[in-house]
Amino acid sequence: MNPSRACVALGATVLLATGLTACVPSQPSRADWRASARQALDDTTSEVESVALVLDLESRDRLPGRSARVAAVESEESLASAEQTFTSQQPPPGTGRQDAEVQDVLGRATDLLREARVAVTAGDEASYDALRARLGELSDDLDRVGEDLR
Repeated sequence: MNPSRACVALGATVLLATGLTACVPSQPSRADWRASARQALDDTTSEVESVALVLDLESRDRLPGRSARVAAVESEESLASAEQTFTSQQPPPGTGRQDAEVQDVLGRATDLLREARVAVTAGDEASYDALRARLGELSDDLDRVGEDLR
């Protein structure tokens, strides 16, 4: 093999190895994973409770202009970020059940916050009470899953 082909082959190998290692999710220690899970759950609880408050205030005409829509969108985006940060980690061995529970409740929160944002944007005030009740139940579920991680 001539030297220039060897350099090209070596360069391609290095790029491939670098690219493959960049695709591997981080695997935190068990303690770090638990801390990350608790943080994601705490962040999610905050967003869920914020949207419940937004629905309450909006149903009583206590928010000016588009404030409810903006708050609902920001909560939904913040939750998406918290969920992405957590789910991008490789769960340590032995945490499969807990990881599934955390991912399940985060996914349910994502779906419910989307549903609430759609209702607020559409001005569907008839659905606010039911959404607030479901958000309250979800908040309790988030607390329960968080307690299981302690």
